[in-house]
Amino acid sequence: MKNLTIEPLKGYGDIKFGMSVEEIIRMFGEPSNHEELEPLMEENENYCILYDYDDEDLSIYFEGVSSIVVANISTKNEDATLFGERIYDMDRNQIVDLMKKNGYKFFEEEEQEGDTCIIYDELMLDFYFKDGELIDVLWGVIVDSHGNII
Repeated sequence: MKNLTIEPLKGYGDIKFGMSVEEIIRMFGEPSNHEELEPLMEENENYCILYDYDDEDLSIYFEGVSSIVVANISTKNEDATLFGERIYDMDRNQIVDLMKKNGYKFFEEEEQEGDTCIIYDELMLDFYFKDGELIDVLWGVIVDSHGNII
């Protein structure tokens, strides 16, 4: 994958929220791991399927019932960019500053056993840190049972 641009509420490079499982398989082939999961949101009755592409440092979460589509993306790729900046080169404070610079000031922060998660609800964008180092970025959209983005 050449385009590693994180686009909150839109996608990741050529991957767009709302794409089908078949479209993703055409782009990347069969995943290195495939799991059926519980829905990410408790009130949601959608099927939730996870595809991991280890060579791309990428996980794609699909949701829906009558149509199952890309709803969440997670990357650990050190070359991933957000707002034109390589985020894996940044620490927590630099990411918070980047988000402020781009108009996103409000976030929640959760800590658990030395791990920290910074959550920007309006963008459905989460940054996960372990011992102060960024280890994962997860972002997505809400999808209804027909595969429509809400």
